[in-house]
Amino acid sequence: MSTAILTAAKVGGGISLDVGALVRTVAILQLVPFAVGLVVRHYARPTALSWHPVADRVSNVTFMMVLAGMLLGSWRDVVALLGSRTLLAGFVLSVLAFAVGTLLATGPLARRTTMGGIAAVRNVGPPLAAIGIAFGDEQAILGALAAVLVSGLAAALPIAAVLGRDRGDDPGPC
Repeated sequence: MSTAILTAAKVGGGISLDVGALVRTVAILQLVPFAVGLVVRHYARPTALSWHPVADRVSNVTFMMVLAGMLLGSWRDVVALLGSRTLLAGFVLSVLAFAVGTLLATGPLARRTTMGGIAAVRNVGPPLAAIGIAFGDEQAILGALAAVLVSGLAAALPIAAVLGRDRGDDPGPC
């Protein structure tokens, strides 16, 4: 998805990416915590369930802090993007990711649409790692990604709100 966004924005030409560093970064920042969470949930389920609300809050707050930091750190670049195709590309790709995530997930409709929502907005780790490695944390590129993420949220939130109306109070086992 990040390649499509960078191509639509016409940035990133001639960039060389150290795939080993990218895989290592994603493994350390995403896969290791995920594996630890699975192990704790499997062997200490009560502990995992008691930690879940705090972990959920920390995850959401840190995501918003990173997003706000990216936007504020490069606000001039973000403002320059307002008339560009970059935001439209992010919006369209988020809608497509929502649809593909929903279609590829299994189970009841509530689970499938939840997975679609996750596909649309929560997989920011690899693009951030790629930007950090390939562009040396260049503010303009970070600002573009932040703007694309916000446009993705703008696409996913109304879809989730409409789908959430019919679910009632009990989401059932997901």
